[in-house]
Amino acid sequence: MPLNIEVTQFPNGIGTAGDNSVLNAIPLPGPLALLSIEDFGPYTLRDILWTATAIGAGVTQTFLLSSAGVQRQVSAGAATDGNKLQADGDGLFTDTFELAVGQEAWYGIRFRTDDPIQNILLFGFWPAVGTVAPTDGVYLRSDDGSAVLNLISENNGAAQSLTALGTLEADTWYEAAFYWDGIDKISAQFTGPDGVIGGGGTVIPGANLPAVGTLPSYLFSAGEAAAKTLDVDWVLFGGSR
Repeated sequence: MPLNIEVTQFPNGIGTAGDNSVLNAIPLPGPLALLSIEDFGPYTLRDILWTATAIGAGVTQTFLLSSAGVQRQVSAGAATDGNKLQADGDGLFTDTFELAVGQEAWYGIRFRTDDPIQNILLFGFWPAVGTVAPTDGVYLRSDDGSAVLNLISENNGAAQSLTALGTLEADTWYEAAFYWDGIDKISAQFTGPDGVIGGGGTVIPGANLPAVGTLPSYLFSAGEAAAKTLDVDWVLFGGSR
């Protein structure tokens, strides 16, 4: 007996992202889209993908494989000690991501920190020259003295679009992500340990969209003279070509 089956194509594949996730439009990797994820497991790409730049006396870095792959960074103990990591193919590529009209981009990270008030956190895209205060880029930022996570789009340091997404808590896992739609809008959100979206927002960058190439990056710097910790479970980034 013949079956009445309609053949349906899924050009973007089948994913598990929720309908309200800013990552639900990520396409399949291919000639038109670049996608990479670092999950810090036993077969991590950290040695060939990321370049680390110490801030101050830097950090001690370990990998917690018993936690299904977690990168742990502990600052050396002085104020401002920290670390910047950028996905530049171990120095082979320079500022390869252009956040331009017609080119979509995605970024996501799962992280926790022991002290969101006394740490500086930056997650997103900015050029190789950027440290704790990049002048160009699109990134999530939490400043020393504040546990508020902000979405920022900045061009040449002259102006920036900023939206507060919500407040981070100590020793709590969060998934934070944003999506540049390639037209006029950057959407971001972060999700707490119970899977509930803890905050979200949108930036219309306009003239504040960076006009220079950037790199997928994340940065951690202690805000006081004490050893501080950042744990990262995974980092995801992608963009249209």
